[in-house]
Amino acid sequence: MKIFVAGAMGNLGSVLCPKLKAAGHEVIESDRNDLDLTDHKAVLARMRIERPDVIMNCAAYNAVDDAEADEGFKKAMAVNRDAVRSLAASAKLLDAIIVHFSTDYVFAGDKPEGYTEDDIPKPISRYGISKLAGEKAIRAMGVNHYIVRLSKIFGPAGRSEAAKESFVHLMLRLAASKPELSIVDEEVGSPTYTEDIADATIMLLEGDFAYRNYHFVNEGPGVTWYQFAKEVFEKRNVQIPYHPVPSSAFPKPAARPKFAALKSTTFPLLRSRTDALDAFLATF
Repeated sequence: MKIFVAGAMGNLGSVLCPKLKAAGHEVIESDRNDLDLTDHKAVLARMRIERPDVIMNCAAYNAVDDAEADEGFKKAMAVNRDAVRSLAASAKLLDAIIVHFSTDYVFAGDKPEGYTEDDIPKPISRYGISKLAGEKAIRAMGVNHYIVRLSKIFGPAGRSEAAKESFVHLMLRLAASKPELSIVDEEVGSPTYTEDIADATIMLLEGDFAYRNYHFVNEGPGVTWYQFAKEVFEKRNVQIPYHPVPSSAFPKPAARPKFAALKSTTFPLLRSRTDALDAFLATF
């Protein structure tokens, strides 16, 4: 298949593109320096030239707290809704498939047991609102689509200067530079390895799966940031003291879902988080 990947230099795109190529697909890599996804006419023109079989959107505005301000929310909607609509419109025009990566932040976070693919979204932050708007834009377009929700992804840093440091790297860096740490023991989610997400995405494309929502998660119970850091520290034998604290210890503009572990009922669970974390830690 000929696959156009938007956000190819981000944390997920940087892992996904080489794997797609290794699987024998023709990959067109694109990032913000190559195409302004918020320019509707430019997006349509580029897609008419490339004519991909699949449009894969790894791009997103993910400055969660900045999105609470009006200017930040405007940017979030431009990237997470309007750009997604343009990509979906292009897919509709070309009779292509769109694969779009979304987030657990579309949920309210009030289900301790976690969320399935068919649970009703109810975001509590402007970032979550913008991501849900992108999902709705795809469905409204009536295009063949896979919407894949992710939670707390970790893996190697992306190639883009704007790519965020993974939580695993952040915790190990702080542990090496500070005498002790306080880590939020709230916001339950499902940490998932980008390498496994990439493999699952290829399986999704090459398999016989219905066009619908999917949750890609490594097998394992939902964890808070503190619990996930504990898993990392125990594997790396980190000895400094670290303490659980409530979210209120680090006030932020945007509300976070308290319980947003993703449950996968429409796609096979990825390998265990323990094995995935072992694999990632072995790379550095």
